[in-house]
Amino acid sequence: MPTKAEKEREERIKARKLEASKKSEEKAAKAEKLNKRLVKNKEVTMNARVNMVKGGIIIDVINVVQARLAQAAGFTAVCPLNCTPADLEERKMSRMVDPRVTRAIANAVLIPTVVKITIGHDVEADVAVEVGANLIDESEFAISDPATFYIEEKLDLSVPVICGVSNLADCVRRMREGASILRTKHDSPDVRADATLVMLNSILTDLELLRAADDDMEEWLEENNMTEDEVEHLKDVNSLSYFPIYASGGISTPRDVALMMKIGCSGVFVDNSVFASDNPRNRLRAIAKAVTSYKNMEDMVALSIGTAERF
Repeated sequence: MPTKAEKEREERIKARKLEASKKSEEKAAKAEKLNKRLVKNKEVTMNARVNMVKGGIIIDVINVVQARLAQAAGFTAVCPLNCTPADLEERKMSRMVDPRVTRAIANAVLIPTVVKITIGHDVEADVAVEVGANLIDESEFAISDPATFYIEEKLDLSVPVICGVSNLADCVRRMREGASILRTKHDSPDVRADATLVMLNSILTDLELLRAADDDMEEWLEENNMTEDEVEHLKDVNSLSYFPIYASGGISTPRDVALMMKIGCSGVFVDNSVFASDNPRNRLRAIAKAVTSYKNMEDMVALSIGTAERF
């Protein structure tokens, strides 16, 4: 039989264990609450950064001067390049821009900076964030192997991620990985706006077909090489009022921009070739205004004056 002292000792030990357990539970609850708050804050920050370019226009720039011109013209974001599109076509592949260039451009303008990184390159993503990127673009022109895997947990990054897509199946896969913005992608940087239009039309048409398909999905799944889980995910995304698809490739005139906005894209990426025009300042202003004036043909006529040449 345990003595009175032994019983009291056991009771004290139980009380201490109970107290320690309560403290542990309280600590875990506080940690969970803090984690939820951090996640919510991150979501708010991510959404705010996406909204900064939503319905807007982004342009490739190679230096601070071009970035400032784009900002003055009314562009919503700039994307630093390490070479012109013509140079990129010769080299067939690009890599992440020198961090010094990115930092200089990010510090020179108030609008967001989008940094292109190699597809699937987590370290380049972290470096881009460190030097001032507000958004990251996993670029198909920064790889030599088209089968390279994308970053799978994009939501773990502290900034939104943009990804290129060529069909509806691509849209689903990139968004399941956590991409916040989608854009049309091409095999070559030397692409015409009509090719972008065809691709964008195809994606948006398939999206409408999916909406109308209801439960009869077997044929649709087979034609589009998608699993049922992927389609269900897209239906969840599609229930939102905003489907984040941007037009990218060969866009260099106000009419190109107006056309892309008219068929239903969420925004536009403009080629750096605009800076090679006779009057880049005027052309930039006309392109930026076309994003909101595309339904007004009187405005479009005025914006088209002096912007007939293509590059």
